[in-house]
Amino acid sequence: MSAVRLPLAPSDAERADPAVELSIVMPCLNEAETLAVCIKKAKAFLDTHGIAGEVIVADNGSTDGSLQIANAMGARIVAIPVRGYGAALAGGIAAARGRFVAMGDADDSYDFGSLLPFVERLRGGADLVMGNRFRGGIAPGAMPVLHRFLGNPVLSLLGRAFFGTPVGDFHCGLRAFRRDRALELGLTAPGMEFASEMVVKASIARLAIVEVPTTLVPDGRSRPPHLRTWRDGWRHLRFLLLYAPRFLFFYPGLALLVAGMLATAILATGDVRVGGVEFGPHTMIFAAMAAIIGGQLVGLALLARQYGILAGMWPESGAMQRIRGALTVERGCIGGGVLLLAGLGGAAASTWLWAQAGFGPLVPGELMRLTIPSMLLACLGVQVAVTSFFAALLDQPRAR
Repeated sequence: MSAVRLPLAPSDAERADPAVELSIVMPCLNEAETLAVCIKKAKAFLDTHGIAGEVIVADNGSTDGSLQIANAMGARIVAIPVRGYGAALAGGIAAARGRFVAMGDADDSYDFGSLLPFVERLRGGADLVMGNRFRGGIAPGAMPVLHRFLGNPVLSLLGRAFFGTPVGDFHCGLRAFRRDRALELGLTAPGMEFASEMVVKASIARLAIVEVPTTLVPDGRSRPPHLRTWRDGWRHLRFLLLYAPRFLFFYPGLALLVAGMLATAILATGDVRVGGVEFGPHTMIFAAMAAIIGGQLVGLALLARQYGILAGMWPESGAMQRIRGALTVERGCIGGGVLLLAGLGGAAASTWLWAQAGFGPLVPGELMRLTIPSMLLACLGVQVAVTSFFAALLDQPRAR
């Protein structure tokens, strides 16, 4: 998947015109049926409220006459050769001359005449102003049932949980922001997940984010929308998870590691009966498996977090600084070596017991109480040592 990065060069920052307060950007791919009315509403809004502004049509390769309509309506056309919702918006934002930028779909589902609350919040110091369709009102037929009651609420809930973002409608297409702040975020998503990327990166950068109610009505197109429910829903979810290694790796891994280690330790002392179910050595195998998987996930969480810091995806927290300082190669090797030696010691003890029996048959269950924990400790020891080495590799100085 190709990426589109908003330009950060000084020449782009200088392109902003102090005389232009607001740029209204509309991504466009064959929107001839509705583009004219959207541009008309946007221009009327600027005129009615005396706002110095411009209307930009970020065209993504329209072939249905959209360009001719935009030109006739007096909009500024910016050709975006890279296909995708995010690519079109990225190009439109980079080309904008206004101090503030408002973006909205060109399908007449959003009212460009209702942008005043967005502008007022930006004037008041907000960096990103999100529309909230659930608070403002969704007309019948404007949003598919699956999006309204499952997709949007669930993804918005995850976004709030993962990033502490005060946004109830993560995917509202009508929003406004300071152009310079958007450029600083380094937005790269070319597709529909651009909507999530903007909110997530703004949250990580601790920008001032607020919401205002907005409305959504059925769009005026006769063709199907560009949005694909399952494909684009997955891309949004994937993006949220990629930027939340704590929730993707650390918390599930820690739960599996603790539960697996605890269950293994308890069952190593003997069978446990709960109600009418007896748990024994065979249960230990799955408990050990859970602990090994958990250990791997915890290690991946630390490495993913470290990579994100080095790549500039998020700032380094105080807790992560302490972890990185503690997880040296030497300490990792010592801790991992202790676990590995304990595991090998258990394996040696198992072999000795087998020798005592003349290397003949043994009671499998009793032997497993020793061999399974030994295997678990050895595996975790290797994981700890290898993780510390990989963390050190990530920290190596890079040639400029």
